[in-house]
Amino acid sequence: MAKKNKSKLFDIKLFPMDLGRIVCTCLPLVFRLKKTTPEGQRYKEKLKGGAIIAANHTGFSDPLVVAVTFWYRRVFFLIAEVVMKGKIRSLLLKGMGGIKVERSITDIEAIKKSVNTLKQGRVLAVFPQGGIMRDSEVETIKSGAVLMALQAGVPIVPMHIFKRERWYKRKRIVIGETIYPSKLISGKIPSTADIKRITDILMDEMHKCSNGGK
Repeated sequence: MAKKNKSKLFDIKLFPMDLGRIVCTCLPLVFRLKKTTPEGQRYKEKLKGGAIIAANHTGFSDPLVVAVTFWYRRVFFLIAEVVMKGKIRSLLLKGMGGIKVERSITDIEAIKKSVNTLKQGRVLAVFPQGGIMRDSEVETIKSGAVLMALQAGVPIVPMHIFKRERWYKRKRIVIGETIYPSKLISGKIPSTADIKRITDILMDEMHKCSNGGK
């Protein structure tokens, strides 16, 4: 099970990540986020302990939007290997909390690192669609987020990032009902049917987020 919380004010191992967070303090002024629930209410909850954030992915700025949304926590990310090509870029992204994943295979090493990160009480953001989808509608998602949540014993927070309608308007974010996969399995060990069912539940919650909050 994940530790309840492990969020030191200063951690020398995470200094590059914290430095990046300081540099990005101006981003809230850029994005001007409007955070709501699917019912249109203002989102006020605070993430505590380990958790997975599952968001749609329509553009390269989405990781920054997620980081700004949960600015009070260090947010780690699963990043495709192709994005992390190059020594300097790879070093920079890893320093900022990126975990390299090879999408074309079942990347066991990336899964292990992600689960370990979650068990330390940290926050991990994933884009379960498997890549950038220019259409904001969530048609299908992969089960990786559910598998990692079950292994780490952490909840999943679904969210939807809307494209900005006009440059001068606020960017809308809808954050849905928290899902607790460990409480939804039928036995002590999750079955294939359990994983599929919970993945379907996650997709339904992401759909609610994409249709709400206006």
